[in-house]
Amino acid sequence: MVKSIVIPHDPSRSPRLRHLATASEFQAAVDGWLEPIEMPALNVTVYVNEAARREQQPINCRAMAIWWLHTANPMQHPIILGDVVLTGIAEDGGGTDVPDDLVQDIFDAREFVVQIRPPKDTVWYDTFARFADVFDAATWCMLLTYTLHPGSSIRLCSREVTVGSESFDDSFRGSDAPW
Repeated sequence: MVKSIVIPHDPSRSPRLRHLATASEFQAAVDGWLEPIEMPALNVTVYVNEAARREQQPINCRAMAIWWLHTANPMQHPIILGDVVLTGIAEDGGGTDVPDDLVQDIFDAREFVVQIRPPKDTVWYDTFARFADVFDAATWCMLLTYTLHPGSSIRLCSREVTVGSESFDDSFRGSDAPW
């Protein structure tokens, strides 16, 4: 069995952690034949339905957000359609458990802070952009990337939070406050 994350294309359906053992279970999760897409920066394989383009399935915005966040140039990669399954990449080319840090980012209570490093600077600065969802944070981070001065860098930092923690101020969630 391979510990995997299933990310539905429908944002009203939550991602779920599944233990999939056979190719038919993977196919059932994506509703069709499997097409693997490697995401080496995360040590993850994304399994999609190979017929998703022909069938004009909806874009999976959450899977795309993770893809864009961890890819040097997101515009050189395909759009991810339909439901997807994420697993780890084994050295022998087979599947292995999805990395624990990705599981934590998606399922644990975390605060995601967009950080910026101005050109020719070595220090990362927190912005006011804070999110409780890695998908929203990654989308916002990637949108901001294209509006910055050339040479500026952006990254996403996550911090574990406890429910009711004062360090997680809801007023910052999804904030567009100036920084």
